[in-house]
Amino acid sequence: MTEHGALSVLAGVQPGMQDLLSKLLADIELQKNDANSSVPFTQVTTIHFARFVLLPERTDVTGKNIPAQLAFTTNYDGALQPHLEELLTQAGPGLWKVFSCCTQFPGGVYNQHDLANYLLQHSKKPATFYVGVGYRSVQQIRQERLLREEIERFSDTQFASFANKSAIDIRNAIKEHIAGIPSFAWALQPEPEPGLAWKLKHYGKLVGGVLLLLVLAIALLPLLVLWLLLIVIDEIRDKPQPNIVTKEHLRALTDRETGMVQAQFSAVGNVKPGFLRRNTIQFLLWLTNFLAPYLFSKGKLSGIPTVHFARWLIINEGRQMLFLSNFDGNSESYLTDFINIAAKQLTLLFSHTINYPRTYLMLFGGAKDAKKFMEWARHHQVITNVWYTANKEVTVKNVFSNSRIRKGLSGQFTEKEATQWLSLI
Repeated sequence: MTEHGALSVLAGVQPGMQDLLSKLLADIELQKNDANSSVPFTQVTTIHFARFVLLPERTDVTGKNIPAQLAFTTNYDGALQPHLEELLTQAGPGLWKVFSCCTQFPGGVYNQHDLANYLLQHSKKPATFYVGVGYRSVQQIRQERLLREEIERFSDTQFASFANKSAIDIRNAIKEHIAGIPSFAWALQPEPEPGLAWKLKHYGKLVGGVLLLLVLAIALLPLLVLWLLLIVIDEIRDKPQPNIVTKEHLRALTDRETGMVQAQFSAVGNVKPGFLRRNTIQFLLWLTNFLAPYLFSKGKLSGIPTVHFARWLIINEGRQMLFLSNFDGNSESYLTDFINIAAKQLTLLFSHTINYPRTYLMLFGGAKDAKKFMEWARHHQVITNVWYTANKEVTVKNVFSNSRIRKGLSGQFTEKEATQWLSLI
């Protein structure tokens, strides 16, 4: 079973280097699927998604200036060290050129060791990391898509001969066809299920964590009541200001949504000031990160069935929140899902940022005010300068369906089970 990680690098941009950096990123975006690109993502076998986001100069809630920053992120398979080694082996010189525009960079001639140290020193652990297509490698997702396409192609050619056959006979014919193609030998074996040791560790962590939270909640009940009261008072005092969205800004964002299947979203906003809000959002993000593998393990983030990966980071000494996600469809439908499906859950997290629509008890209101929520989201959304996806042809639904098709090539089926399996094709 493949585990997944989230590399998140955040570095300041050197004064006067932003124009050069923008040009470098524009060139990478144009060539991101080219094996000869300066940053050849296609040659890094562990990457599901990658992006560069040039965060513009901005101010925090006190008016203090935050210089421009570069965010570089990957969603990868396995452990960080092998992923980083492969990334630098394939794309080291290109990444060196990009980060040479950033502050505290060692400079000089290319040195892979120095670059690795720089990326690690400027990496941040996400407060929340969500995986919608868990335990599947880049290669598995690609192979299972090709398997489905081959079965569909074969079924189309055999449409007439399948007309009078039973579902079991059709399934057997498909199995025989796949067995005759050496490159699909792997498909006749189902992906191994998690073993007992993994299950005990996985669910033992959940049980232990929930019990600890319950004990703490009981022991600290008076403080929790006081905390909730303070939040309510803060909500009453809160006076969200309008979030201005220009046509130019909206066009610049949506013009980059050129994919037919998948899209991305990047946003940054100021966290509301004070000990109460900063610690509340830190705790809620930690809790979401802890519970997500159990509550949202079937490709649905708070009921939204289109999210491949998402992460929340608290950056700049806790003053700002950075949100990055990879999803199916376009951003308009994605934000509409927030409103219609996951308003309470997302409001619980995002209501701690400045000028979020007015909320009550951190759950109510907020995203339910569709117009103000859309304005808030677009106002805080920033351009993703480079965005790469390794399996751009598949949706979250496809990923799970393709795995079921592969699994259906093994074992004995009844006529009803075979019919259900064929409906996936």
